[in-house]
Amino acid sequence: MPKTYPTFSQALSALVKSIRLRRVEDALYWLVYLDTFKDKASRFRTARRILIGSAEDGHSVAVMERVVDQFSALARLETDVLHLAAEVVRICKIPNWWHPDSGGPDYIFQGMLGERVMQQWSPKNTEQLKQVLIDAIDDKDKTRALAAVMGWEVTRFGKTNQALFLQLLAVERNHELAKRLTDVHLRARSALSSDNNFLCQAAWMMAGGKSPLALSIEPVLITEVMEMLDRIREKWKKPQPIPGWCCDGLHSAGQDERFMGAWFHMYGVCKAFEKYGRADPSDQWLPEFNCYDGLEIEVLSPATALPNSAEGNP
Repeated sequence: MPKTYPTFSQALSALVKSIRLRRVEDALYWLVYLDTFKDKASRFRTARRILIGSAEDGHSVAVMERVVDQFSALARLETDVLHLAAEVVRICKIPNWWHPDSGGPDYIFQGMLGERVMQQWSPKNTEQLKQVLIDAIDDKDKTRALAAVMGWEVTRFGKTNQALFLQLLAVERNHELAKRLTDVHLRARSALSSDNNFLCQAAWMMAGGKSPLALSIEPVLITEVMEMLDRIREKWKKPQPIPGWCCDGLHSAGQDERFMGAWFHMYGVCKAFEKYGRADPSDQWLPEFNCYDGLEIEVLSPATALPNSAEGNP
């Protein structure tokens, strides 16, 4: 049941989902709650999720670099929550991947297809996948480039070595943005030892993916963050139960999978934005937002229905 004071994992999920949907005051609401868990592990997990969120929920390399600049300080328990809030606001000021301005819908679609391709491959070793990636980049095949990076999960090729290999390719091809993405990963290699968001974006960009927002960054004033935090603390005087859309059942207890973060879930959010012009949990989730194994579902008209189907049925 939704609780006013949820578990740490539920609140962290709420922070992630709020950043994903660019609901900045919701994000700060749960950030303030997460700050009540006064132990080093909780603070590290919160800071780590903000760092990952700069890439998992954004395409601005400039923002990612800014967050990693602050990461070691953000992860320290004695750092005031104001500084974590400032980085959340910074991320939320740039449109996310579900917005056409970000170039993100292509990234999500290619990633979803890449995952399907990777799942259909017979087992490949690390060196084979390296060559697949090189060929995909040279052929500007974004789907296979992403599939190769995802395939390394099976070969147990460590994330640091993945980043170093991608960086080598970026330097050889003089691809500055991809190099900067691998730099961000390597600067926080311990915290990102199980995360490939920065690496997938580097592969996608080297294979021809583009985001008009890659260099975008907006100023964040301490005064605006302080004003938001003051409003949030007033809200905590009359707290409300955690919304169901914050809890996906994987990262925390819950059952609303729409904003989970798997490729096909993110594809659904892009489709929802196409339909409604926004990404909002209150909008009805239609069947066509879901993607089943990369296949498109067609509704047949009566004239083209199968011979044995009832008249008018799909």
